[in-house]
Amino acid sequence: MKRILTFLLFFSLTLTGFAQEGIVKIEHKFYTSWFSTSEHIPLVVEYTLTKNMLQCSKPIHRSNKFTPDPDQSSITSLAKDYRNSGFDRGHNMNAEDNKCDNEGMKECFYYSNMTPQPHSFNAGRWEDLEKLERTDATQFGKVIVTIGSVGKSETIGPDNVVVPKFMWKVIYIISQNEYDCYIFPDTDNVTNALNKYKVQLDQIENLASVTFNNGTVELESE
Repeated sequence: MKRILTFLLFFSLTLTGFAQEGIVKIEHKFYTSWFSTSEHIPLVVEYTLTKNMLQCSKPIHRSNKFTPDPDQSSITSLAKDYRNSGFDRGHNMNAEDNKCDNEGMKECFYYSNMTPQPHSFNAGRWEDLEKLERTDATQFGKVIVTIGSVGKSETIGPDNVVVPKFMWKVIYIISQNEYDCYIFPDTDNVTNALNKYKVQLDQIENLASVTFNNGTVELESE
């Protein structure tokens, strides 16, 4: 954990966060993506998850239909970049959160919602945190979830899609006025217990150049 925190301190001093050109805000019914046209990944995705979104008599099967975002198809036609890259198309807003709505299931497979992640991370601690946000939404009725990417470790594909150094997530429990915040290295060795990656909100705000107001994210570039 000390090594992770040392990395976070270093990058909080050296990364420029959102101080860059080419961030497109894409608003859908179920999530909003601030998508980088230079990095070809969402820098931030935010959505509200409610108890009702998770309770239905006939859940929809996961579609696995990854597609360009129809609102920004020219910058999100990225299937070729992920193909044979060794990285998963990691959801920001995950499919299980949209199991009760066909439109939500369709939207969450747009490339405006995807970030390259090693499979062991995507199917490991990242998935564990997705389960936790659903538990919180079920218990407390509604949460606001914000996810972001920071830094660059490498690129994949002909468009040089960025593999970030870190992924972060903030779960804001509205009824409790409580923030649960996590930062992970986007690597294949994220194996510590989930609470080992828990941090204070200001660490994410400083690292990613964002601020939060009543659970809603604000980007410095806006």
